[in-house]
Amino acid sequence: MLHISYSERTYSKESVVALFDTALNLSASDFSFYFDHYNNMPALLDAINFGEGFVEGSCNPEMRELGVLSFKIGGVRQYIPNYAIPKINAGTLPNISAKNNKLILNNKGYYCYTAKNGKNYTWTVNNGHVGWANSESMSEAIGENRSGYNYRWEMHQASNLISRLAKGSGTYGFSNEEHKEILAGFGITEGHFTIDAGAGTRHYMLLENGVIVDIDKRIDFMNRTDWKKQGYQTGDVINVYGKECIVDEAGHIKVSADDEFSDTKIQYPDGKTL
Repeated sequence: MLHISYSERTYSKESVVALFDTALNLSASDFSFYFDHYNNMPALLDAINFGEGFVEGSCNPEMRELGVLSFKIGGVRQYIPNYAIPKINAGTLPNISAKNNKLILNNKGYYCYTAKNGKNYTWTVNNGHVGWANSESMSEAIGENRSGYNYRWEMHQASNLISRLAKGSGTYGFSNEEHKEILAGFGITEGHFTIDAGAGTRHYMLLENGVIVDIDKRIDFMNRTDWKKQGYQTGDVINVYGKECIVDEAGHIKVSADDEFSDTKIQYPDGKTL
């Protein structure tokens, strides 16, 4: 259950329409979803955070009442005043943390990310994308916190890496040191780990030097390889991350990325390699 603040809902529906009709050339129909769900905070949040396409926002810290956030739902772009966006108490949400090196997150779920500045932020999970909730990030003034620490960049990097891994789209642009540091923040340590954030389960291995191995791709390659063409014989054993796999009559081995692996290396029969 989301813990939502109602403290900023001080404007009437009529005043909203009058304000935006004159200031931004918007009419009541542009706020129809907001009006229809005025007392349904979770529905508003879900529409903003899990709607269609891009969410667009504007925020003038000096004139916050003139800021709006727009989102698309049912093929129609809708608007909500910044001050009326429901606020979630991030500290009441479950932390994004792996257990036994398995990071399993509910799709369309809300989670808490604690930044290095010590502040809690609401994150969402949406078909493999894991990151700062649109309902907060798009309506908050851009900049650094009072300590001067750029928490936005920290969250951008953490979100980018974990989302790429969740979607299986690679980790280009990150150093091995960043791999280890960011994954440690999610409770992921060296060895085999899995991520499921609404885009299927992905299997990886974090090496001591920070290299991330895509186990799904490696296992697919091992299964597709015709080992007889590589000089192997029927009955030869290839040890794949601790699992013994026998070359069959067709020249193939059978191993699944879902298997429980006990090693970080692939060992070939004596005198043989790939």
